[in-house]
Amino acid sequence: MTIRGIVWAVLLAVAAVLSVGISVHGVWSAMSIDLRQDTVLSLVYCAMPILCFPVFFLVRPANRSTFLLSLMAITFLGSYSALNWRTCSELGYCESVIATVMQTLSTNLVLAFFGVVILNLLALLVDDHVGVWGYKN
Repeated sequence: MTIRGIVWAVLLAVAAVLSVGISVHGVWSAMSIDLRQDTVLSLVYCAMPILCFPVFFLVRPANRSTFLLSLMAITFLGSYSALNWRTCSELGYCESVIATVMQTLSTNLVLAFFGVVILNLLALLVDDHVGVWGYKN
């Protein structure tokens, strides 16, 4: 095994651990969230993390998995920000929409979700079985 292969395996192992943690948090959120208010947003908020590990593990090739995970991370950020905006506007402490999105982006769960995407992208770059354009060497 080459150095690139070892780096590739370590990147994917860290991404797998993060995605399992995100999925476990999604299951916990789904069991504890109140679905009576903003049902669709709440379902998206719970479904995206739950699907993180299955998409990471089951979708192949890896570039398709990375693309789907990036779409899921952006969708999760949007739904989480909308739920945060709803809460802060009801309680009257919102500053602006972008401030709410930036606060949401700084949460550990969102950072971990984007971390999985970034680690997958890095693993695609160092993969010694696939060239730059996705073709085998």
